Amino acid sequence: RLEFRDDKANPNDATVVTRELLGAGVNLHLGAIASPVSLVMGPLMQQEGGVHLTSGAGTEKLNHENYNDHVFRVGDGPYSRNAGLVRHIIQSNPEVDSWGGIIPDHEYGRTTWAIFVDAMLRFYPELTGREPKIEQPIMVPYASGDYKNFIAQAMRLPVKGIYTSVYGGDAVTLYQQAKPFGLFDKLDVLLDSANEFLAARALGKEVPVHWSGCHWYFETNKGNPLSDNLYEEYVKRTGDRYPMGWAGEAQAGILAYKAAIEKSGSTEASDVIAALKGLTFDSATGPRTIRAEDNQAIKNAELIKIGPSDTAESGFEVTDYVSVDGASIIEAPGPGKPLELRSL
Repeated sequence: RLEFRDDKANPNDATVVTRELLGAGVNLHLGAIASPVSLVMGPLMQQEGGVHLTSGAGTEKLNHENYNDHVFRVGDGPYSRNAGLVRHIIQSNPEVDSWGGIIPDHEYGRTTWAIFVDAMLRFYPELTGREPKIEQPIMVPYASGDYKNFIAQAMRLPVKGIYTSVYGGDAVTLYQQAKPFGLFDKLDVLLDSANEFLAARALGKEVPVHWSGCHWYFETNKGNPLSDNLYEEYVKRTGDRYPMGWAGEAQAGILAYKAAIEKSGSTEASDVIAALKGLTFDSATGPRTIRAEDNQAIKNAELIKIGPSDTAESGFEVTDYVSVDGASIIEAPGPGKPLELRSL
C-alpha cells in the first residue's frame, strides 16, 4: 500500500510521522527534500528496521560524516551539482578567470561556496593550464530583505563572474535589488547553484541571464520515454510548461525502489538495502548507479541557461542546456568522513 504523511520539512514532525508509519508496518520511505529531516532518519530507520530514500535532500553529510546504511540518495549531491556547473562554465567560458561570490551565511551557503572553490581550483588549471582568481565571498544574512549594501560590495569586486547559492525568495529579492545597480551588466557570467525556475517564475522579464543547476530538465532528455511521459503527464495535470526538477527526482526514487524490490524479490528492509547498493536503474535523466560504498547515486548534472524573453508568456526562456557526465564530477566515496575540499 502507499501511505502519505507531511513531514513539514521539520525533523521533529518528521520523526513523529515516521514512527507512526513504521509502527503500522510501512518500512520503505520515500521523500524528504529537507536536509535536516533526512539527517535524523538514519538512526531512526536503523533502530526500527526501515529504509529512507531521499529524492532531494542536498546536504553532503548524508553520504559523508552522517552516513548510515539505511539512508539512500537517488539524486545528485551538492558536490556533483556544483562541480558540474563549474566544469561546464570553464569549458564554455575559459576567459572568465576571476570570480566572486554572494553566499547565504548558513551551512548550506558555506558548503556550496567551499565546493565551488574546490571545483574551480580543480578544473580551471586542468582545463586551461592557468590558475583562477577567486575573491573572498560576500556573506549575506538568511532571509534578508535588504541586500543593497552587499550589492554595492559586489560592484567593487574585480571579477568577471559571480557565483551565488542564495535561494528561493531571497534570490528573487537579491536579483531585483541588484538590477538597478547594473551588477549583472558588469559580469560575463552569473552562476546560480540550484534555483532552477524559482527566480525566473517570480521575475519574468526582469530575470538576469544566468546558469542554474537543475535536477531534471525535460528538453535535455527528449527521446527518453521516462522523461517524455513524465513531462507530458506533468503538463496535463498542472498546465505548467517548466516543471521543477524535483519531479524527476521523485520519479527516480520510485523507480529505484521498484528495481530493488524486483532484484531482491522482497520488501524486507535488509533485502531492499542489499539490492539498492550498487543498483543501476533507469530514470528520466538516464541510467543511475547507487554506489555501494556510500549509498549515493551517480547521475548527470543537468544545467540550464535562463534569460528574459520578449515573446514567451512566462517572460523568460531557456536559451541553452547541457548534461555533464556524473562519473566525471562526483567526489570519491567517503562514508563516515567529512567531505575534503581544497580551499583558498
